[in-house]
Amino acid sequence: MRENTAFEKSSGMKRDSVEAGRDQLLQLQTLYLAIDSAGKVPEMGVSPFIRRADGLYIYSSQLSPHVRDLIDQGEATCMLCADERDCQNIWARNRMKFSVKALEITREDGGFDKLCNDFILAHGRTMNLIRNFTDFHMIRLTPQKGVLVLGFAMAFIVSGTNFDITAHISKA
Repeated sequence: MRENTAFEKSSGMKRDSVEAGRDQLLQLQTLYLAIDSAGKVPEMGVSPFIRRADGLYIYSSQLSPHVRDLIDQGEATCMLCADERDCQNIWARNRMKFSVKALEITREDGGFDKLCNDFILAHGRTMNLIRNFTDFHMIRLTPQKGVLVLGFAMAFIVSGTNFDITAHISKA
């Protein structure tokens, strides 16, 4: 039998339950992004994404200011948030917020076409329409560190591309 980790003892939640909550958020189809802008007013956006072993991928238009800022700055804060209709308490909605490093994947990159095909499988045929739009860019988001919230007093630190749960946040 596996010994309880420190975060299991601190939170009273089993690892399997915490991981299930995290994994449910990772099944969402869109993520929210916040990026510092050159104009000092943060830009925000939402984008469909796919998840791969090396991170999350978005395919978005540079006509949106947040995409231009993301490409220019190479970092952002992202959030996955459970649907309001599915939460037990609106104040303790399940969510995961995390910092990312961003890197554009050029059309000449050997993996670009495979990623486009993966988007088609995950999100439908609209990708066939926008695939060749030159204002759209494939961007890999590499998760660094963040916070997973699964209810009141149920916040956990996550880390890396696997969103490994490393600690329970029990003090401010």
